[in-house]
Amino acid sequence: MTAYLTGLGLAAAAGLNAWAVLLLVHGLARLLPQEFAGPAAGIVSHPLLFQVALVLFLLEFIVDKIPFLDRLWDLLHTLLRPLAGALLALACVPVEGWAARTALAVGAAIVTLGTHVAKSTSRLTSTAATKAWRQAALSLAEDLVAVLIATLVFFVPEFTLIFLAGLIVCLLMYRRRVWRGLQVLFFRLQHPRRGVTRA
Repeated sequence: MTAYLTGLGLAAAAGLNAWAVLLLVHGLARLLPQEFAGPAAGIVSHPLLFQVALVLFLLEFIVDKIPFLDRLWDLLHTLLRPLAGALLALACVPVEGWAARTALAVGAAIVTLGTHVAKSTSRLTSTAATKAWRQAALSLAEDLVAVLIATLVFFVPEFTLIFLAGLIVCLLMYRRRVWRGLQVLFFRLQHPRRGVTRA
């Protein structure tokens, strides 16, 4: 049960910043290999994953602070972050058989997508309400929160239950706002000039 909580918790954190979490997990997997008994453990501890995650983390650190480009980046990561979340869960949970692995991967991907959607829609609202330097500060805060959550769920797996419960409550309470935010996001990507507001 602990492995499942750890895997799902890391997947949830990946919805905020997948590459920062992968870098953290890579380090943990090298230091504490016994804690990663899943079928994807070899992948998260591989040096190539560290290199790829580091490049993408640095790229996200820059792009995520540039208006409009951050929206394109979030759209691209609607697919990439759930994949990273599935990988993280499969590295933690020692499941056997393709059916069990597929179920775990899908569940982790859904958890990651939930966090990603919550982040993307809240950032969409905050972009119009904050200045450039505040937007950069908010982006940096999200990166730090992702690492803190990942660290916490690794050492205290039970925190995953609290985090996921809070995420579900927030998504349900603000479901209309989330849906509206997603609609605005896709509209702005299709009509970027209409999405620009005057200072």
